[in-house]
Amino acid sequence: MTQRLERAGLAQEPQTYSSEATSGRYSELDLTRPGVVIVHRASVKGLDFDTVVIADMESDSGSDPTSATLRAAYYVMITRARQRLVLGWQGSQLPRHLEGLDRWVRSR
Repeated sequence: MTQRLERAGLAQEPQTYSSEATSGRYSELDLTRPGVVIVHRASVKGLDFDTVVIADMESDSGSDPTSATLRAAYYVMITRARQRLVLGWQGSQLPRHLEGLDRWVRSR
């Protein structure tokens, strides 16, 4: 995904961050710089963004939707959004772990 965004000709090159990186491109994050920031779900704790996009949510559909680990991961991810949260998945059905949230989700 990062490579596609880089080729898209955005005004700012996307930043990619992982708390696991000890040096190099993925180790530093400048939150004062405008533009797209890509952060692995395990690295978002403690960060806040105006808009958060959680893509490919169908990839977690095979997981137990009542799993405390899955629920905690999604709690951390969705609470990073200050203004707007966008959930993305492929297919016409809500992913299993979003069942029961139908009234809160607007599909397009």
